[in-house]
Amino acid sequence: MSRTSLADQVLPKRFRDELDRILNQHNQKNHSVLRAIPRDSSRKTRRERRSNLRLTFAQLRQLGFRLESPTHLKPKHVQALCSFWHEKELAVKTIHGLFSNLRAFCRWVGKDGMVEDIGIYAGGREHLVRKTAANEDLSWEAQGVDVEAFIENAKHLNHRLGVILQLQRYFGLRAKESLELRPWRATALETDHLYITDGTKGGKHRMIPIRSDRQRTIILEAKEVVGKRLNAQMRWPEMTWRQAQAHFYYLMRKLGATHEQLGVSAHGLRHGFLQDEYEYYAGAPAPVKAVGILPSDRMEHKKALLAVSLQAGHYREQATGMYCGTLGHQLRPRSNPDSNSNSNSNFNDEDSIK
Repeated sequence: MSRTSLADQVLPKRFRDELDRILNQHNQKNHSVLRAIPRDSSRKTRRERRSNLRLTFAQLRQLGFRLESPTHLKPKHVQALCSFWHEKELAVKTIHGLFSNLRAFCRWVGKDGMVEDIGIYAGGREHLVRKTAANEDLSWEAQGVDVEAFIENAKHLNHRLGVILQLQRYFGLRAKESLELRPWRATALETDHLYITDGTKGGKHRMIPIRSDRQRTIILEAKEVVGKRLNAQMRWPEMTWRQAQAHFYYLMRKLGATHEQLGVSAHGLRHGFLQDEYEYYAGAPAPVKAVGILPSDRMEHKKALLAVSLQAGHYREQATGMYCGTLGHQLRPRSNPDSNSNSNSNFNDEDSIK
């Protein structure tokens, strides 16, 4: 028996119907002001945005604001919501997402610009600053986990699981991407790149270089797992995506891959791959490694950030900081202790970049 949502419990039917009409009209499109050509939002985005907006108006109702229509939203309502979310101690990332939904909704109903910068409602933006660079190394290696040994144990428990983990560590795939990957199709165009199309975030496709014999062996293993079926996916064939996702995390818990046990998550394997890629392109370890060695010059660092971002599927060099840190990283010496003071003149205090 499904649970009744808070919106269905507290919002009048006429209000819900009007909100649903607005959502049905606008929710399909990605209305980002940064996009020249709007495209369709993913089903996940549409589902979450609908759920969040219905919950937001239900929370307003509980706070004592009995709006006659969703279009009657005013700045005082946004202020009340922000204060309420603070009191509930919601994560900063969650609050930013809720504000993003409210901005989109206001554009839909002709109130573009009504929702101001989040700092206006929070008493200063410093209270709601999102972390844009890693302040600790989240790779499995940094947590003292023997990745190779773990993957071998995973293969003994479930061979398919072990290959899925290899795809995450040595190709940087997200959990969903590794489960949804179709190995034959991903290498149909050529053998030097893995073409990632299924399960990607935001539907963004990308190409990942295949450089090592280890990577080629993993691809062969993946093809053996799915058999000679060109469109077969890596997830367990008898399961839906949701069932496969639940089974994957069940097996990971069984192996101890949780923050409570080994201090890691599956996403940490992706961190390890992207840090390796940064080192490949920059000729120096990722900044978050805190080893005190810098790239040869500023451009090498920026090129490495961009290359890693493309392989991660973000297409923004700034996003690489979440995996690799930045040159201004607090855990990293400002200069190479093994070289003289002039060797890193490109990275002085004024010139250091993220």
